[in-house]
Amino acid sequence: MYCDLHNHLYGCLPPETLFRIGKSNPNPRWELYLDSFESAYGIKIKPQTFFEEYADSKTFKNLYHFREKAPFSHFQAKFNLIIALVKFDENEIREVTQDILLAHAQDKVSYAEYRLMFGKEENKEIFYSKLMASVEGLTLGEEKSKKEGMPIQGKLVMSLHRDLNFERHYDWMKNWMEKESLLKEYLVGIDFCHVEEGYPPKNKKQFFQSVLKDNRSEPSTALSILYHVGESFKDKTPFSAVRWVLESAENGAHRLGHALALGIDSDFFLGEERTELVSEAKDQTELELNKYETISSFGPYFTKKEIEDRWKELNQKEDSESITSIFDESKSQSLHTFQNYAMSQIAKTNVVIESCPSSNLYIGMLESHKDHPITRFLANDIKLTIGSDDPGLFGTTLSEEFAHAHTAGVREMDLETIRSQSFAYTSSKLSGRELN
Repeated sequence: MYCDLHNHLYGCLPPETLFRIGKSNPNPRWELYLDSFESAYGIKIKPQTFFEEYADSKTFKNLYHFREKAPFSHFQAKFNLIIALVKFDENEIREVTQDILLAHAQDKVSYAEYRLMFGKEENKEIFYSKLMASVEGLTLGEEKSKKEGMPIQGKLVMSLHRDLNFERHYDWMKNWMEKESLLKEYLVGIDFCHVEEGYPPKNKKQFFQSVLKDNRSEPSTALSILYHVGESFKDKTPFSAVRWVLESAENGAHRLGHALALGIDSDFFLGEERTELVSEAKDQTELELNKYETISSFGPYFTKKEIEDRWKELNQKEDSESITSIFDESKSQSLHTFQNYAMSQIAKTNVVIESCPSSNLYIGMLESHKDHPITRFLANDIKLTIGSDDPGLFGTTLSEEFAHAHTAGVREMDLETIRSQSFAYTSSKLSGRELN
């Protein structure tokens, strides 16, 4: 049996189900989809004739599925079709949660954590009612799966917005957990996803510390901290992207989503021009100066004088300025060393990396599954699990994701270890709510 620790509830919707839901929705929110899709793909969708034009299941599947190598903005444009077509009311959330849990059980998953995100400005009463609908759907899905001889345990992780109201929403949920036994049982973590560019993990350090303190004070309502990072990082150099992964782990996150930047082959970036804020370059250079001896012990690196000269140059610029550089062979060699250093530090923590092969192939724009860094993670003693991410959107299943990991070079015996160890990496166990 499998354990799926990284998937997004509505991203699990198969195309047939999404089409049915959308067709029965009298008021699709087309405005959330049309412009983003046309901007990404150059295709103008006509809402008036949409359900006639895409009535053929194959045609709709081709529109819906994200199975090309493209930036996160293209993925989001595809995901916006889900947001546009669903009603996202309590009854639908309850039904969708139940059905997806059953579908996972049929794919030999016996434990799954589902991530769900509400609006930044969601009304408190509506937030609560939708939250309760989702956990009620989990109970119904568990009951139905058990009756059909496929027992599964489902839990909920709430995805919070990186930029607004995450502290408020966290406080709401903690208070409700004290009053609602069902919520206390099924809500097990918080997650930060969506666009990561522009939201340095250092800005969440204080919040993470507050959550961890709450976990120690009241283990019965402890919540894991899950953090998408190192997945999409066009706004910075690969060095800073690796540092973001390291900072997220050191700040206390329990599981990290994707973390591609940490282990992807450094030659992948050869010839790229990267622009980042001076503030980011300063943070990176300061780390390199403070940890120079340790970093350079992992292989060839920039000379200390080079780093010191860069530091002097950066300190003559404003943090809000941008700087551009070309990624050459010298930088590739140093990046490989810096990745090894970062992995060694992460291996000393309890953090777990969530690898999602299909998602990483497409959004990470890898050449093939063989370019996935999962084998490098294993070689550096990184704890990891394999997740399906958005299996409906990617047209995959968790068992297929394990097969992709095998294609990436993971041995069968290691796949079995990952499968079995994943049950020790559940949110409740990592947060301290449940003893291993």
